[in-house]
Amino acid sequence: MATYLHVAPALALALVLGPQRVPWRWCLLGAFFAVLPDADEFLVRMHVDTYRGPYGDMGFSHSLGMAWLAGWTGGLWARVHPEHRHRSTVLGVYLALCWASHPFLDALLDVGICNAWLWPLNTERLCFSWRPVPMQGVSLFGWKRFAMELQWIGLPLMVGTLLLLVLKGVEKRDAGRAAALLRPCPQGCGALPADPGPYYAPLGRPLS
Repeated sequence: MATYLHVAPALALALVLGPQRVPWRWCLLGAFFAVLPDADEFLVRMHVDTYRGPYGDMGFSHSLGMAWLAGWTGGLWARVHPEHRHRSTVLGVYLALCWASHPFLDALLDVGICNAWLWPLNTERLCFSWRPVPMQGVSLFGWKRFAMELQWIGLPLMVGTLLLLVLKGVEKRDAGRAAALLRPCPQGCGALPADPGPYYAPLGRPLS
């Protein structure tokens, strides 16, 4: 599993969406949701389930069902608060994606057991056929682990976020130019003058 950069997708997504859609307090909540799935380790330590059981390591908390539940709960909480009601859907989707980013990053590593993606419908552990992040032989903590995660997770995420921000800025600039070109006509700009003169004679009548 990833150790240090589980909060990175939540921060990047909030940055791309902007503070109007995701306020900073919700960004912190998203970062918390992004690391919360690893709380299943405590269930193993308390002997609630075995390491490979459905409630063990990378089990139910690493499922899409839990991601949906986290997003639905957050969206419902936002809906009952007037200051967040207008963006409750965006916040719910944001929190669901933050939670789902955790098992997604874990699934990219070439070590560890796989996620119970389909819990509660199915407790089978499913792996990605492509697991590009090489972590075999790397300890769970330490500078080497951090450097590997920064190289394989942090840098690609940073580049992708910067590209999205650039595209967002270009789109906003083009939208501003279009709005300036299509701005409404000032009051009276389309009205005839008080004394139209000969050039405003109706069609079919001779000019005097």
